Amino acid sequence: MSDPLPEVEGVLSIAQGGGLPPKPSRAERAIPRKSSHHFVGQLTFGEERGEGKCLGFESKLEHDLALLLIYTPGVVDVYEQVEVFYVKADGKHARHFIDYVAKEEGGRRTAVLVKPHHRAIRADFRDIAARVACAVSPRIADRVVIVTEKMLDPGRLALVAQFHACRFAQPEFDAAVLAAVERIDEPLPVRDFLRLAGTGDAGFHAAVRLVRFGRIETLQSGIVTLSSTVRRRLVH
Repeated sequence: MSDPLPEVEGVLSIAQGGGLPPKPSRAERAIPRKSSHHFVGQLTFGEERGEGKCLGFESKLEHDLALLLIYTPGVVDVYEQVEVFYVKADGKHARHFIDYVAKEEGGRRTAVLVKPHHRAIRADFRDIAARVACAVSPRIADRVVIVTEKMLDPGRLALVAQFHACRFAQPEFDAAVLAAVERIDEPLPVRDFLRLAGTGDAGFHAAVRLVRFGRIETLQSGIVTLSSTVRRRLVH
């Protein structure tokens, strides 16, 4: 999926967002606040769009996947721990909590079952996953997928983690680097682009936001650095 480029004013308004506190988690069951055996916690997202939300996770895998979902082009919302009732092999009813549901701009919702690879390949989990998929109604999701750590792209994960860390606006820097985009004549290092913008290295986070919102693009994969080569993104 690819999004049209935001207008100049849209980029600034998106980056600036609002100062409201994030909305609480929408999980349909309690997520532990601490654990001696699991990586548990809560992250927030969407503040830069004026609609901050809390999202819980119960493992490092869930945390990493949450970031990848949030910054997938076309995804507008992610929420967690959605309850589904299904029928077991013995005919009894049981419930399962879907780890994440990702909602796209067009309205499609994808239910994501997160499991380490060694558990995801087990027959008992596959049976439960198939039964949950049959039980999921269109009210909850349009499709069900299983995601393991083997499906995550480390380079993309590093980049979206950088997007997440740089999501908050710096209005003065954001305006300066955005204005400089039109003066890019040929690919150049981020450090030189920031000199062109008049911000120096202090405007680095603003340059990362331009990459995120599609105003400029890097010619190398992975995270953005001061040495990364960037160019103005061309619209075809």
